[in-house]
Amino acid sequence: MKRNVVIVTICLLVSFAFSACVPATPSDQTPEFFNDIGKTLSELRNEYPEGEFIVRLDGFPDCAAICFGDPEAEYVSYFFGTQSGDAEKAMNEYEDQLKCAGFITTANVLFPDMEDDMSFEDFFSLIGVDDYEYFGEDTITAEGWLRFMYSGMEVMVNTNEAVAGGGWDITGAERVKSNAPVSVVDQEISNTNLDLAETVMFD
Repeated sequence: MKRNVVIVTICLLVSFAFSACVPATPSDQTPEFFNDIGKTLSELRNEYPEGEFIVRLDGFPDCAAICFGDPEAEYVSYFFGTQSGDAEKAMNEYEDQLKCAGFITTANVLFPDMEDDMSFEDFFSLIGVDDYEYFGEDTITAEGWLRFMYSGMEVMVNTNEAVAGGGWDITGAERVKSNAPVSVVDQEISNTNLDLAETVMFD
């Protein structure tokens, strides 16, 4: 009997020691608002009657993000991106067909476990991403932006500093701040939405 107790105790100690040496794995939990992906604009308007049409200029480096939601909320639902055209007209005429394709938010809302200011190495280690693209000074519109895939969706992160009065100060520092603007998008839904919106945006 004593021998069995000793064996069990040793096994528990070995198990504890092994678990202490295993590095923590990043959480694969996605935010609850991801459940809105694929819902039509009309569905979201019914669920969130306080929401409104919003044009966000911080979600992408080369186009405006056409969104719906509360301007003061931590995130807004994204539908498509465009550089011109009457996007509001498209949102109203096709509210039963346009679907939520993702969100415009900030890094710490999408990744709640992140610190205030993280190096690329620490940030990508935290979220469990190995492959990413950083746009340097050889790009015209996207300098200072990150692009990578997460949970099957494309994520864009603006690592630049916001300038008072509008615009961005390109720092070139390979760091991600917790309040960095972020877009997370299902590209297939977004492209379908844009194809539909373009049939009326330029009438």
